[in-house]
Amino acid sequence: MLSKCANPTCSARFRYLHEGRIFSAIIEDKGVVRGAEDYAETPRRVERYWLCDSCARSMTLVLRDGRVVLRAMPLPPPLGVPPAPGKFLAA
Repeated sequence: MLSKCANPTCSARFRYLHEGRIFSAIIEDKGVVRGAEDYAETPRRVERYWLCDSCARSMTLVLRDGRVVLRAMPLPPPLGVPPAPGKFLAA
């Protein structure tokens, strides 16, 4: 059950679905050796995390090495400054 923001330094409590951002991660059991034929039988679980409105403005959650990690999002460039080549901003 989600109870608070996934940011450990934030104490915001989860109350409503329309506030903040919910993330789902499918976690596979690393202790199971699997071949191609039994991939569908690999034990998995879904874990859900929530970032409050305030934290979701500047952070996101990513799955890295089977763990969910909090990551800062890059700040948009100041108004009037075009983004660097090869980079884009999310809408």
